[in-house]
Amino acid sequence: MPGALPIAPRPHSDELISSWLARIAACYEVSITELRQELSPDSPGTKVRADVGWKGSEANSAAQRLRVDQDAIMRLNLKRRWPWLVTAWLPRTDGKGRARGELDLAWCHVCLAEGHATGGAYLDAEAALPLIFCHRHGTWRQDFCRRCQPHHEPRFSWRSRIEFTCADCGVPLRTNYWSGPRPASDCGSEEVSGALNLLVAFDGELRKALVRRSASLTGIGQVSARQFLAVLDGLTRALLAPDINRTSRINLFNSPLLPNMPNHEPQTWEEQPFHELSPAYRAHVSSAVIGLLSDEPVSRLMSGVRPAYKWQSLEWLLSTTPKWVQAMLIQNCKDWPAPLRVRVGLHHSRTGLDVADILAQFLAWLAEEEQRQRERVSLIG
Repeated sequence: MPGALPIAPRPHSDELISSWLARIAACYEVSITELRQELSPDSPGTKVRADVGWKGSEANSAAQRLRVDQDAIMRLNLKRRWPWLVTAWLPRTDGKGRARGELDLAWCHVCLAEGHATGGAYLDAEAALPLIFCHRHGTWRQDFCRRCQPHHEPRFSWRSRIEFTCADCGVPLRTNYWSGPRPASDCGSEEVSGALNLLVAFDGELRKALVRRSASLTGIGQVSARQFLAVLDGLTRALLAPDINRTSRINLFNSPLLPNMPNHEPQTWEEQPFHELSPAYRAHVSSAVIGLLSDEPVSRLMSGVRPAYKWQSLEWLLSTTPKWVQAMLIQNCKDWPAPLRVRVGLHHSRTGLDVADILAQFLAWLAEEEQRQRERVSLIG
C-alpha cells in the first residue's frame, strides 16, 4: 500500500465523512472521487457517497493513509450514528427501497463560521437531516448560494484555511447570510412572529423524532418518533399530490411567514417526500401540516385562511383531495396516533370508499400512462 499522505486535516467528531474527505481533497486540489480512488484504488464502492456507503475496507485504507484511528472515522458514518433512519431516509445502496444518489444537505452559515474560526469550515452531521432551522443558532438552513444562481454543488477550497464556497461565484458560504423567505406583504409583524414561533417549535419536534426521541405533534401531544414521521410523510404526500389538473392542495396555503406560494405544478405522480424538499419548501409544507392539525385560530394563521373561506382542517383535506389520495391516507394512517386514526376512520365510514379497489384502479391507470409515455419517447427517439 502507498505511504501516508503528508497533509491530512483531522476529522471533527460531529462531521460528515464526505465533508472530511472533501476538506482533504481541497488541500490537494482534487475531487473527492479522485481522493477516494487514490486512498482505496481497489474498493468498488467509491462511487457511493461515503456518508452512506462507507465500507470497512475503504475506511481501513483511508485510516492508514491519513493516519487516523479507523473506529473514529467509522463513527462518523450516518448508518452508525442514526441506524434506524436508513431504510426510510438515507439513500439505499443495496438495490432495495427508494434509490437516491445523494443526500440533500442544508447548512447553517453560523456553524460554518464557527468551524472556520477554529481551523476551517466543515459540514456537521445535522446538515444531512431534513430540517428547516439550525436549532443551535436559530438560523434558517440553506442549500444553495444566495448571492448568485449557482449551477454547481458547493465545494471545499483551500485559501488561508479551508472554506466551504459557492462553486459558481466563489463566495465563502459562512458569509452567505439568509434570513429566510420574505414574509407576505399584507401581514403584520405580530402574525409573522407568531407563525415563526410555531414553525421553529414544529421543526424542533421533528428534529427529536428524526433522532428517535418522542416528540410533541401539533394538536395531538406527545407521540412516538415513528408516529410523528408517519404523519408528516402522509400529509406531505397528500399536500403535494397532483390532481387531474396537475395542481395540488399545497397551493391553497399561504402562511404569513412565507411569501405567496408559487403555483405548484407536479411533474410526476410520485411526488418528492418531505426529506427531499428544500428548506424553504419544507417550511411551506410544515406550515400547512401545522394548519391541518391545529385548532381554528392557529390553522387560520398558518394557512392564510380568511374568514370567507372554509377552515382548512384534516377533514377538509380528506374531503377535497382526489379519491386515490384519500385512499392512500386511509391505508397508511395505521401508523398514526389514535386520535388522527379515528378522524380518518370517520371519513372512511362516512364516504364508504373501497380503498383497495380505488388504489388498484389508480395503479392500473398509472401503468397505462407510463406505457403511453414510453411509446411516445420511442417514437421521438
